[in-house]
Amino acid sequence: MALGNRKSSDIFNKKTGGSKDSKSIDTAKETEIKDKFDRGEHIEDAGMFENLAPALYAIQQLTEDIEELRRYITSEVGDGAQGPQGPAGAKGDTGAAGAAGARGADGARGPAGADGADGADGRDGAAGTTDASKLDASTLPTSRPKDRNKLWNNRGVVNVS
Repeated sequence: MALGNRKSSDIFNKKTGGSKDSKSIDTAKETEIKDKFDRGEHIEDAGMFENLAPALYAIQQLTEDIEELRRYITSEVGDGAQGPQGPAGAKGDTGAAGAAGARGADGARGPAGADGADGADGRDGAAGTTDASKLDASTLPTSRPKDRNKLWNNRGVVNVS
């Protein structure tokens, strides 16, 4: 059951500025009222007490009701802390699959490119043996040639294919 709308209104308020109304009081006036109440002036003055007694009785009854509600909520409902979590519920249904996206057209493969030009013939080496320490690997191709017995640069080391 939901909480009903509030029926009572403020006896006084501390609104200031543009929101101030006929029930507005300042802090000094509130302190004065509180001090008189704390001293029991509303009971000591017999004439005032006679006039206020029925209203004070009703306010006292409301105060006791509010305290009983506070006691009940704290002892029966709890202090507002979250209780233990209950067991997990059953898994829900799987949602429908989305629509498949359109696939791009598979194009035909383009024609092969033309063969590159043949490289220039190398110089003929001197007859006899070659000193391997004088080979310069920086001028050699860096991938293994298809032809056999060709020199190539394999990470700074001269290799023969």
